[in-house]
Amino acid sequence: MNKYKTLLVVVSTLCSLLPTFLLAQMTWTQATAAAGWSIRYMLTSIAFDNKIWVMGGDYLQTTEYNDVWYSTNGVTWTQATASAAWLARASHTSVVYDDKMWVIGGSNIATSAFYNDVWYSTNGVSWTQATSAASWSVRRSHNSVVYDSMIWVMGGYNGSVRMNDVWYSTNGVNWTQATAAAGWSLRANFTSCVFDNKIWVMGGTNGTAYYNDVWYSTDGIVWTQATAAASWSGRVGLRAVVFDNKIWVMGGYNGSTYYNDVWYSTNGVNWTQAPTASWVARHSPGAVVHDNKIWVMGGYSGSYRNDVWYSTGLSGVEEERLTLDAFCNTLKVFPNPASSFFIISSTLNAQGFMLRIFDISGNIVKSEELKGPNGQEIRISLDGIKNGVYFVKVGDEIINKKLVITK
Repeated sequence: MNKYKTLLVVVSTLCSLLPTFLLAQMTWTQATAAAGWSIRYMLTSIAFDNKIWVMGGDYLQTTEYNDVWYSTNGVTWTQATASAAWLARASHTSVVYDDKMWVIGGSNIATSAFYNDVWYSTNGVSWTQATSAASWSVRRSHNSVVYDSMIWVMGGYNGSVRMNDVWYSTNGVNWTQATAAAGWSLRANFTSCVFDNKIWVMGGTNGTAYYNDVWYSTDGIVWTQATAAASWSGRVGLRAVVFDNKIWVMGGYNGSTYYNDVWYSTNGVNWTQAPTASWVARHSPGAVVHDNKIWVMGGYSGSYRNDVWYSTGLSGVEEERLTLDAFCNTLKVFPNPASSFFIISSTLNAQGFMLRIFDISGNIVKSEELKGPNGQEIRISLDGIKNGVYFVKVGDEIINKKLVITK
């Protein structure tokens, strides 16, 4: 077999080998089977002052908490206060803003009380009430993020209806409504994050349907649907974090099944499943990024929990293996043979991949970053490239597309 034929065999077989030797791993380690704080779900967790903080939550839907705990390692926990100034609650939100920890809204399940108060603290011990009644209505199972130097509150449930309004504040006292009805449907018990300079909303329920849609916005007013149906199934009580330049979604519940699957995405459209987590399937746990690790703690799995787990993320070779593998299978190059240009297209998102064209001696004759949304045909000029047979490399892996150039 001559050199030319050998190269073609390498190109055509590499994609079929990808699943066997490019499988990224993700390991979860149990920091503790029983943290210092009691078993609970619908708690909040944040990273602040180089510590993980856990606040509030519910047990048996009869006991609400307003204790505050912190840890530097997830193993040893210290109680900042057994009874914060804010009333005991669950399904509230917490964020870090203006060098303070904030507790926002929530409810007492046992008493059916719903809140729209806002509190902050610099140490977890002393809490100051920013407002006893924010402009947005009382609610639980909403979401809050910090974006564009403001605190945002979105959606939730007020005891009668789900909501999809969006509000923001620069001080926690005065709130402005960005929209009374976001593009995403009425919902509660969803998840959100800030990624790629956008606010993201994912999953949740309207009380009947379980969602797996993904939405984003740059201003809280106009919302764009990244996908109507992500690869992960519809669910509530899921959690999202941003880690290693990716959105990560994990856990949840669909009314009959608890989940411990873990998914990640770089664009909110295409999702890759990481190896299933070691922690027991659950919904409404705490989830946070601290010490360059993803942390999951507490939640409900049919029983209430206070275990703490962490992961350093993906390890092994190419983290985008599954995306590249799928991209390989959907990639089209035409016309082929080509003369002055060829077109590359894929049903997956090509944007951000680096395309390189090699001659049969292994020399790079062209290098270009692919740009364009899903399904768009991207035109690649062949100016300055001579007649011959070439092969294409996308990302860090060879994709099995031979290219013949005849001018």
